[in-house]
Amino acid sequence: MKKQTEKKKGTAAGRASSRLKRTNDRSVLRVHEDHEGDENAEIGVPQQCPKTSRRLLVFLVSLLVFVSVGFFLKGLPIFSELAQTKQAETIKGNKKMESQELEVKKEEKNIDAKDTAVLKTTKGDIKIKLFLKEAPITAGNFKDLVSRGFYNGVVFHRIIPGFVVQGGCPLGTGTGNFVDPETNKTRYVPMEQTKFKHDKAGRVAMARTSNPDSASSQFFIDLAPLPSLNPGGVDPYGYAIFGEVIEGMDVVNKIVKENVPSFPGDDGASNPVKITSAEMI
Repeated sequence: MKKQTEKKKGTAAGRASSRLKRTNDRSVLRVHEDHEGDENAEIGVPQQCPKTSRRLLVFLVSLLVFVSVGFFLKGLPIFSELAQTKQAETIKGNKKMESQELEVKKEEKNIDAKDTAVLKTTKGDIKIKLFLKEAPITAGNFKDLVSRGFYNGVVFHRIIPGFVVQGGCPLGTGTGNFVDPETNKTRYVPMEQTKFKHDKAGRVAMARTSNPDSASSQFFIDLAPLPSLNPGGVDPYGYAIFGEVIEGMDVVNKIVKENVPSFPGDDGASNPVKITSAEMI
């Protein structure tokens, strides 16, 4: 009985020892497996993070896919047509802008080219070249009045042989001015000094009162050199020249010759010559 008990104890102890050995063997095996093939498992060698590597790989793959899809879509007919349409519209828009710029330049050129006023009178035509560059304010005012048709039907109301022929008064008396219909106020032209002098017949200048800035619509044509009308003559400012007669001075002289004063010594006209129409060419 005692031997059987000892035998059982020995058997149990052996089984326990065997289990412990197997457990230890498995632990050693796991430790061995964990370190097997780990060539970088040394002190001081940094280990790569598996998650970071995977994220970087995913990002690169996504980027590659995105670029590939972009090139693919660009090659599709619908996207290709849209791109071509947009490019065509851009070219068309640029051409339209260039065309508009050319039209504006052409219009400006045409406007600048029209620097001659033609006064058609009952005695003949008088052509006046305007000094638009040298006297832009004064000449511009006269050109505007011609374009408005302001001088149509106006007469030469003042005729002084050897001195001037004057016109441009809407009343025909020498007391009228241009009243702007938009503001219902008289338009006055400020005094404008130019390089031109009253040094020959045919000079065209603005008539005014003693106030240098009172010129409006009345003008006169010199019949001879008139130095007294230059600055420092009859007054410090002189009378602003804005043009000259280039054709029709014979008509001007005819107006003077055939004028009949209302009474002896009068500088008016009992048979005034009318400007039937005026235009810019």
